[in-house]
Amino acid sequence: RETERVPMASLTPWHRLATRPAEPSARAEVRTICVIGAGPSGLVAAKHLRDVGYTVTVLERSSKVGGTFVHKAYDDARLVSSKYLTAFSDLRSPTTAADHMSLPEYVAYLEEYCDRQELWSLMRFGTEVLRVTRETVNGALVYNVETRASEAYPADAGGAAQAGEGRTRTAQFDAVCVCSGLHEVPYTPAIAGADSFDGVSLHSCEYKERSLFKGRRVLVLGCGETGMDLAYRAVHTAATAISVKRGFLAVPYEGWGGVPLDTLIANLFEHCHEHWLLHALHVKWAVTTVFIRAGFWLTTGSSAGWDQWVGHVEQVKRGHHILCKSTAALPFMNRPAKRKTWRHRLWSWLHPPPQRGDQDIL
Repeated sequence: RETERVPMASLTPWHRLATRPAEPSARAEVRTICVIGAGPSGLVAAKHLRDVGYTVTVLERSSKVGGTFVHKAYDDARLVSSKYLTAFSDLRSPTTAADHMSLPEYVAYLEEYCDRQELWSLMRFGTEVLRVTRETVNGALVYNVETRASEAYPADAGGAAQAGEGRTRTAQFDAVCVCSGLHEVPYTPAIAGADSFDGVSLHSCEYKERSLFKGRRVLVLGCGETGMDLAYRAVHTAATAISVKRGFLAVPYEGWGGVPLDTLIANLFEHCHEHWLLHALHVKWAVTTVFIRAGFWLTTGSSAGWDQWVGHVEQVKRGHHILCKSTAALPFMNRPAKRKTWRHRLWSWLHPPPQRGDQDIL
């Protein structure tokens, strides 16, 4: 079939979407697209789809852009990826922002992106998507999106409810782009006896600030970056323990001299041409693992992670583990293990232990 190229407003890897059949067959073509969610991925999807000629509607349950960076934010939280690699290709991060932006700084960056790319007119805030169904109309597949106008989500997000609170409506689109995020629905594992626990039990997405822990005995389940953040905040005001199932691999998000770790990794030697066989055999990762572990041991006394004396994974292999780049809690976790060996004294001047009055994380 003959095709015509729709002019694009910017270079985009989605250029294939700009090819349309020249013959009139409007019912079979994708013309209208619903984007669910106004987080970073939703904003980028909406921008690129709009640029190649589609009619885009962004549905966002809350009253702001930013998604989880707004609704699941907590005290003093920062991005663990630097502003240099987090930024979109068509809008650099502010030079005045810290190398690792705070969550309010990042949300302000997303709002500036909406300003620069003129995305606000595409958005419908306070609109919760209830369900998406498919049907065939005149031989073409269409999507029915049922929504409900809702109060600001969550309750403390700010903003007013739209008119028609609680009423549902259905709109039809040619395609749906789901950008609701990886961490929208919290996962809570089934734990025997949890129902009979008399204390406070909450998911990390419900945490907001450290006064919640004051005077309590706190057990943190999980050693991801959020879990490590919460353990660090809890140990200053409460007796704290952390439960680790399979271990973790800790590396700080800042390298030597405060240089962001991801900018050290994004170098010529990491990204030069690699023969397909070497890549298939993971030769680069196997070789660099040896040097990285040696560097860990020489500078921190432990080769299981950067200054990580506890919570080891069975095999420390580069490319096999998701790095935990929240390391502020490590000194409190390391201290009981370091007390058992004379070796810690060799590195204590590089990595001084926490103040004596603080408690350990067990």
